[in-house]
Formats: sequence, structure tokens, C-alpha cells
Amino acid sequence: MNRRDFLKTTVYAGAVAMGARTASAQASPAERVRVAVMGTGGRGASLMKTAAELPNVEIATVCDVDVRAMDRAAETVSKKTGKTPKKEKDLRRILEDKEIDGVICATPDHWHAPAALMTMRAGKAIYVEKPCSHNPREGEMLVEASVRHNAVFQMGNQRRASMTYRQVIREIQGGLIGEPRFARCWYTTQRGPIGKGKAVPVPEWLDWDLWQGPAPRRPFRDNIVPYTWHWFFHWGTGESGNNATHFVDVARWTLGGRFPTRVTSAGGRLFYEGDDWEWYDTQTATFEYPNRTFITWEGLSAVKARPYEGIGTGCMVYGLKGAVLFAPNNTCRHFDPAGKVVKNWDAQSLAGDAMDRANPIGGLDAAHLGNWADCIRARDRAKAYSPADEAHASTLMTHLANIAQRTGETIRTDPATGRLAQGSPGAELWAREYEKGWEASV
Repeated sequence: MNRRDFLKTTVYAGAVAMGARTASAQASPAERVRVAVMGTGGRGASLMKTAAELPNVEIATVCDVDVRAMDRAAETVSKKTGKTPKKEKDLRRILEDKEIDGVICATPDHWHAPAALMTMRAGKAIYVEKPCSHNPREGEMLVEASVRHNAVFQMGNQRRASMTYRQVIREIQGGLIGEPRFARCWYTTQRGPIGKGKAVPVPEWLDWDLWQGPAPRRPFRDNIVPYTWHWFFHWGTGESGNNATHFVDVARWTLGGRFPTRVTSAGGRLFYEGDDWEWYDTQTATFEYPNRTFITWEGLSAVKARPYEGIGTGCMVYGLKGAVLFAPNNTCRHFDPAGKVVKNWDAQSLAGDAMDRANPIGGLDAAHLGNWADCIRARDRAKAYSPADEAHASTLMTHLANIAQRTGETIRTDPATGRLAQGSPGAELWAREYEKGWEASV
């Protein structure tokens, strides 16, 4: 082992210990974890490659309804590891395999919670991409299932694994900027229109029935697969679920609130007209918490502007004595009340980030997936960086913002449960219907 590898291994162990809760049981770090990857294109491919490089983690099965993606995934794993994984289109068959310890789910949003629930019922661990649910009721079910089945659960909001963020949040909560009261989060990109979809034959490489899975059946159109499903109510959660999940989570984590009392949203489909896009290309949501803190999120999906701090996405937390910027590249910046930079933290400035690998999100996937694998070995769900209850609390913010936007009204919630307060609009959007035989259950 060379010095660089030694440092990566040593620092990673320290990073896990720093952020972990007390374990009730321990297992050997050498214990092999065998996982299946469900959804192997895009984000799934990235997670698969990272997981394959983790010590004593084996990609045993790749799963995709797109046979082209599945074949590519199997080839990639084989080249990386020297072992050829099994290929399987149907998660249900994978869950029958007693040798599988956990599932990494990177499917379209409508599959996230149902797949996670099925996996936990089967007695296996789940790593599910954000958002962890398609609607609020699914999030509640995930929390219940993780407890009932004592299941290791991790949502893919990988900034929870950042030792930089963890250290800076501790400093903020220790008084760095005075009592933090307000956080502004934002995301900007430029997505074009998706056009009007045409009914066409299902491509031979796609299992459209399994792609839909738990969602009520719709005919295939040519502007849904592979990515634009994000912008349909039926399958996606819009830019809020797609990207707000990261930094509203950082904001809530820093400010200490759990569930809001009031949520408002303004915006709409403002920049393009006449296409099939149903969610919003422009949205500003405000979350009010009972501890006298506020969070805002601004999403711009059609304008690649950089409205704040010269970066396309981030979070700024404000207190009476200054502010802290959380940037997407695993860096932070402290400002005094006059706006002067007091201190910078970068990915190498704190012990724990030396193992970061070069990728667009600062190399945090390795730490986040590694933490999940360690939880499986320890057989202790409490060590997870993003357990079901925390994942649900942050994902619920995005659902409430979308409900407020869709109803055009202020949403009021019970801060103890996160559920809609009596008389609040949006009850019809709290849950969804499922295809017969695919009903989600705990």
C-alpha cells in the first residue's frame, strides 16, 4: 500500500467515525458486501463505478429495464473488477437472492420509494437516490419500514458525507455567525423545451411495463425516456425534487428545524409554452419553521444565470454576526457582517476529505456509499449519514413546495409530524394511486 492509498483508507475510517452515531454492533471491516444496482444509466452508472471501487464491496447484479444500459453496466463492472455480475430486469427476482445484502436504486423518481419498501421488506439494505419519495405519504412509509424491518437506509444526498460541511455546521451551531436564522438556497441551469410527445412503438430495448412499475399505466411517447420524465407529474418531482433536495437539506441541517409550519411557492412554466413539460421551470419557495428560522429555495431551469456568489447552486446561511456559503464543490466560505471574507474551507483543509475523488460533486459519493456499506457490516442503521427520518424530512420540503405551487395557496403543516394542518389545501396531493398489483406497502 502506497502513502496515498494509506491516507485514503485511514482518513476514510476517521471520517466515518466522525460523522457516525454510536454503533450497537460491530462487524469486521473486511466483511464483503454484495449489492445490486437498479437503474444503471446516468446517475446509476456513476454510483455503480464508485461502489465497485470501495473495499470489499461487490457489484453482484445489475438491473435495468433498458437492456442496452444493463449490458453496458455489466461490461463496465467486469472490466473494473474482473467479475461479471448477473443481469436482471426485475427487482423482485433480485430480492429473492439471499446472497444480496443491499440495493442501490437510481431509477426514475416514481420507483424510488416502492423499490426501497420492497427491498426493506426483503430484509436488505437500501441506498436510494434523491428524492427518496414521489409524494409525502411514501416518505412516511419509508420511515415506518426502516424501523419495522430494522433496515439500513441511505438517501443519496451525498453532501451529508462531507467532513467539510460537517465541521462548518458544527462551528455555525457553536456560534460562528451568531444564531443562524435564515438560509437561501438556489439552483440554475438551462434546459430546453421537450416538445409535444408522439405515440410511437416501444423500442425493442425497453421493457415499458417494468419501467412504469408501480405507476398507473400510460402509453409510450417519444419524449419521456431517458430523462425528460422528470418534468411530468406522473413520474417525476420537477426541479424541486431533482435538485432542491441537496441544499434545502443542508439548510435544514444547519438551522436545526425538522418540519415547517408554513410553506409558500411562486413561479410556473414561464419560459416555454406549448410543450408537455408539467412541472415548473421557475420556482421560489419559502419555508417557515417554529424555531424562528426561514429557508428559501429558488430554482431556475430555463435560464442559466448565476444569481448568487457566481455559482449555479449553493446555500448561504445568515446570522447576526455574519454568513457562511456552502458551495457545490465541497467548499465553504465565512463572511463577516460587512461581507468581508474571513475564512475559506476547501476539500483538503479538513481531515476526512483527503480521500475525495475527482468528480463533479467533490468526490462525496465514495464517502456516502462507504458509510452505507459500513452500516451494513455493522448491522446498525443508526450509523447512516442520511437515515429514513432525516431523508423524509428534507424531501418533504420539496413535496410541500410543489403542493403549494400546484394549489396556488399557502400550505400549513403540523411541525410535530410534518402532515398538513387541518384545513390546509393539498390533501389530494399527499399520496398517489398505484397500478393494480404494485401497491406500495410497509
